[in-house]
Amino acid sequence: MTAVHSTSNAAVSKATRTPRRGSLERFRDGTLLGVLAWAPLPFGSARPWAWDLLGAFAILLLTVSGICEAQRPSKRGALASLIPALVMAGVLAGWIVFQSLPWNLFGWHHPLWDRVSDVLGHKLDASLSLNREASFVHLFRLMTYAGYFFVAWQVARRVEGAALIVRAIAAIGALYAVYGLLEFISPQPQILWFVKDTYITDVTSTFINRNSYATFAGISMIANLVLIANVLIKNTDTRSRKSVALSMVDNLFARARWQMLGLIVISASLLMSHSRGGLIASFAGVTVLLILILVAPAARAPWRYWFGGFVGVAWLAMIVLTGTSTLSRFDSASLDLEMRPKINQALLRAIHDNFVSGTGLGSFPSIFQLYQPLSIVGYVEMAHNDYLENMLELGIPAAILLFAIVVYLASRCLMGVFRRRRDVIFPCAGAAATALVGVHSAFDFSMQIPAVAISYAVILGVGVAQSVNSRDQI
Repeated sequence: MTAVHSTSNAAVSKATRTPRRGSLERFRDGTLLGVLAWAPLPFGSARPWAWDLLGAFAILLLTVSGICEAQRPSKRGALASLIPALVMAGVLAGWIVFQSLPWNLFGWHHPLWDRVSDVLGHKLDASLSLNREASFVHLFRLMTYAGYFFVAWQVARRVEGAALIVRAIAAIGALYAVYGLLEFISPQPQILWFVKDTYITDVTSTFINRNSYATFAGISMIANLVLIANVLIKNTDTRSRKSVALSMVDNLFARARWQMLGLIVISASLLMSHSRGGLIASFAGVTVLLILILVAPAARAPWRYWFGGFVGVAWLAMIVLTGTSTLSRFDSASLDLEMRPKINQALLRAIHDNFVSGTGLGSFPSIFQLYQPLSIVGYVEMAHNDYLENMLELGIPAAILLFAIVVYLASRCLMGVFRRRRDVIFPCAGAAATALVGVHSAFDFSMQIPAVAISYAVILGVGVAQSVNSRDQI
């Protein structure tokens, strides 16, 4: 009788430690995964209606998360690690609003408003932003991405939730890669039911731009790699070199067979996208991931070096087999190589003239026309360098604040790499994904594509959530 009573108490204690999820939590988790699967479908959600839909779902998920938190409050101090980022985000949002409202405080506004007023013959409501509507729209998008980060952080505080999200990102990326490859070999390539009229010889999946797809594929590739690494951490037999080698083979081609397949498909689609920036950025992200796995105290075992060698050989083989055309583009004098330095030079002049106040979030197309040299023909809508574009639109102090938010959250992931004694792959994933998008943002505007930004925000949320000790998570 005593034994039965003891067993019962143990069961109750275990249930108290790991409470079952309620229906609202399951709804929140499932909806988040549904958004991750949906976002790449309508051209990476790079359409106004798709942006609005993602924003509506972000509000819904935040509301449900708030109700879940009210029903089952987190431990005291659970938000402590996010407070610096929340404060910086609040200041940044306040600055964007200040730029966008026609306050004309102390006469501080962009001088172009005076010139336009003179032309029109009547006084206009002036502001720092040259396009107030665009500034509010882009602020809403930033808040949407922040919302998905926070929801992912809340879900991923349970290690089961973190694993669920990473598995979803890995599987979703593989499915979109398969679609992209099928369309690539099709005699009449399409994006959904629309005829593909740009990047016909490149894999873009459901994205219009090959560089944007390359960033999305790189994030999914990192997700598959960390899942493979997790299998190796938990199942590699380290008793001898022979047992390590044999268990590595068994793990890679048995326990992690689906992740291996996903990795192969995504790598092939990434290389066949022929995106130079995407290839460089993905290489940077994978390199950071391998370095973190090598130095993480929780992953110290002989399998790490085998894993690093396996990834290196696999990448080399994929490049030799499918990436020749991508590598050849590094030596070609393409239009991009000629135009982007000119765009950057014009951007630097514009930043110099607006280095404190900025021109308003989302105002790049409006202001750049004034600095666009005659050698650049056509309408330039994106800067192809998110750092310079943010400096121009926000002003250098506010842009530094935006960068500091990402750096702070990535640093939390790095701290988790050395702090965690189990499930270390999740902070590794957050830091590696940050390296990937950080590098690619210097070449292109992929982070302005909602599907890419949301995928990154979610995997970063997972990394930050799992960067603290497990006893402090729930």
